[in-house]
Amino acid sequence: MCGIAGIFGGHPNREIISRMVRAMQHRGPDADGYYLDPMGDVSMGHTRLSIIDLSSTGHQPMSYGDERFWIVFNGEVYNYRELKTELEQAGHRFRSTSDTEVVLAAYAEWGTNAIRRFRGMFAFALYDRAPMPGAPSVVLARDRLGIKPLLYANKGGVLVFASELRALMESGFVAKQADPEAVLDYLAVGAVFQPRTILSDVQTLPPGCWMEMRGTEQRIVHYWDLHEATEGLRNELKNISFEDAVVRVRHLLLDAARYNMVSDVPVGAFLSGGIDSTSVVGLMSEASGRQIRTFSVGFEEVSHSMDERQYARIAAKKLDTDHQEIVVTAVDAANIFPKIIDSIDQPSIDGTNTWLVSQLARASVKVTVSGLGGDELFAGYPHFRWIADAAQECPKGWPTGLAIARLLSSIRPNRFTQHRLFLYSPQADRLALLRRLLNDTGLRCDVLPEWNREASLRLTRRQEGFLREDADAVQQTSYGESRCYLVSTLLRDGDVMSMAHGLEVRPMLLDHPLVEFVYALPAKLKLRGKINKGLLVHAAEKYLPEMLRNRPKMGFEMPFGSWMTGPLRDKMRSLLNCPTAARLFQPKYLNRLQEQVVKGNPPRELWAWAILLGWSERFKVELPS
Repeated sequence: MCGIAGIFGGHPNREIISRMVRAMQHRGPDADGYYLDPMGDVSMGHTRLSIIDLSSTGHQPMSYGDERFWIVFNGEVYNYRELKTELEQAGHRFRSTSDTEVVLAAYAEWGTNAIRRFRGMFAFALYDRAPMPGAPSVVLARDRLGIKPLLYANKGGVLVFASELRALMESGFVAKQADPEAVLDYLAVGAVFQPRTILSDVQTLPPGCWMEMRGTEQRIVHYWDLHEATEGLRNELKNISFEDAVVRVRHLLLDAARYNMVSDVPVGAFLSGGIDSTSVVGLMSEASGRQIRTFSVGFEEVSHSMDERQYARIAAKKLDTDHQEIVVTAVDAANIFPKIIDSIDQPSIDGTNTWLVSQLARASVKVTVSGLGGDELFAGYPHFRWIADAAQECPKGWPTGLAIARLLSSIRPNRFTQHRLFLYSPQADRLALLRRLLNDTGLRCDVLPEWNREASLRLTRRQEGFLREDADAVQQTSYGESRCYLVSTLLRDGDVMSMAHGLEVRPMLLDHPLVEFVYALPAKLKLRGKINKGLLVHAAEKYLPEMLRNRPKMGFEMPFGSWMTGPLRDKMRSLLNCPTAARLFQPKYLNRLQEQVVKGNPPRELWAWAILLGWSERFKVELPS
């Protein structure tokens, strides 16, 4: 895991590329390196967290083929040993034991098709000094699910890229001007949907894509799509029994665990005591034959019934892990908030928990595995059932009922009207209703008018683009989640918040052969019975304590409310009074938020507004007026 940066098309400048790399030093505290080619107008930089091949032969930027090929690489290719054997049989020779050199040799042998053969999480930029006719001189690539970030900007014929937004802001090529549509996304859901970023000048390379450059011409190639990749598998598995599905999932889980344990340093794990993380730790233990170091976080202000540490301890005892935990108090919050702002790279309502547990884990290990992605893959969220039931009861929605529900909701929003809105909406609208911070009424009443034009339509159109008509309701939901919430919130936040401490996090359940198989299974197997994520529970049952198998799904509770009305009260009031807040929100809404802070009952969305306003202040980014 590392930080990468580069400039293609501009005269090489060591000072600029050094600034970009220094801005991401936290991602790779072990070493840094640079490559400048004045003949090709290329600058590349790298900051290294050494995990595979700890020697200097693994340093980057790395070259191959008499220095024809150069690369900066972030992440891991778990199947590099098998690829290396195949490449050696084809005549390639290696001077290191790193996966990065295997990526270079694979590209030299197979070109961009090599990317389809990589199993893991990665983002890289590769420069070919002497490309064959028709071949690109530059390739930027990102893994299938977008676990690793890759951001870029095109300015005046120059392509500049990096692992984090802060590095691009240091380049001088990127204006600190927020994208109005990205801000609107954030006001709606507390995150920015990729490929946008919060900055107008910067985009992310989409998951499952590579970018080719030939001179000044750029082309993005989609090499993997979850739905397209599983076309044959979905037909094959239509009539599979639950028992056979469990056997095959168990095999794929163990395979994923073996690959995710590939490392030259010890590998730990996050353990919350939930189904996903407990299964992951059990699989890691079996795959490695070693005791696993596990880490969890708790909060003093959270009620005992919602404190996950009790479940993590049960799991740790069952699996005989070396378990550590940290308890965060309200007093800590005043010190934590500015660090969260500094680490988050671009605003997001999520990620604080990852920052906290990563800080704990990094004191012991460089690498952890997490259960992230389990809910999206195994239909763990309650809305998977809601959407499946609604699709069966009212497949295409009911326009008349929807109009009535919208009217009732605007007058008196409550659980009943929200359920009717959900039921009577078309499928894309149902998906667009998920995780809203401000609903349509809130956007209309609380946000300045210029921010809410067509807001709801934009969210729906995005989901319409992700709907696959030949998918069942659960597959449609999983696909939408993978393209929105998973990549734009969970994976993005997980990367920057763990790498703020120089910790690599591997989401084992997103191993792509496992993802493809589970996605392809029919809905009835993933929603079978009353046990949440029953397919995973049965596949990993030998690792799960009885108490955890039947544990109902719990939303993770952060004590933001007590933080915002306690040690952060003055900070919240100051942010709500700042000029930027007045450029976004209606005066009545800001006054209401101030009153709620004073009375001790702030709404959940205030944390998102505090992150946005604090980030804008810290990085001097101008929000549109």
